[in-house]
Amino acid sequence: MADWILTFKGAVLASEYDFTAYMNSHMYVSRFDQATWFLLRTIGVTPTSMKQKNLRVAIVRQNYQFLKELRGGELVEIKSGFLTVGEKYFRFLHQMYSDDPGRMVATCDCVAVQASLETGKSVPLAKALRSAATRHLVTPNSPAGNEFR
Repeated sequence: MADWILTFKGAVLASEYDFTAYMNSHMYVSRFDQATWFLLRTIGVTPTSMKQKNLRVAIVRQNYQFLKELRGGELVEIKSGFLTVGEKYFRFLHQMYSDDPGRMVATCDCVAVQASLETGKSVPLAKALRSAATRHLVTPNSPAGNEFR
């Protein structure tokens, strides 16, 4: 199994939390979305490469688990990895941590496909793409590491 990939680092800013100083739920989604693009970049998928191939990345399933709430000023880190790679899809997992050592605060489990911009239908993943994603397979119930870097 591969190491988890650091896909996001940031802080909970004043504009991202509510009147009780807890981070708004849409910010968790935004952070996971950003992490997705950094994970995909590790296997060669970027917005530019998708445009060149007349494709898009479509998330067909996304499950969130909120374990603890983040408060204003906390530092946040997301580590990610692929769980499975099929002929037309890949499944990946993001684990979000606060700067409190080992405190996982949320997860996001996704299934994505590449879809044609012309037809809207999913297309088979290129063999090189499947191979690259397979090199980043992680075990879902193993923590991404409790060291905050």
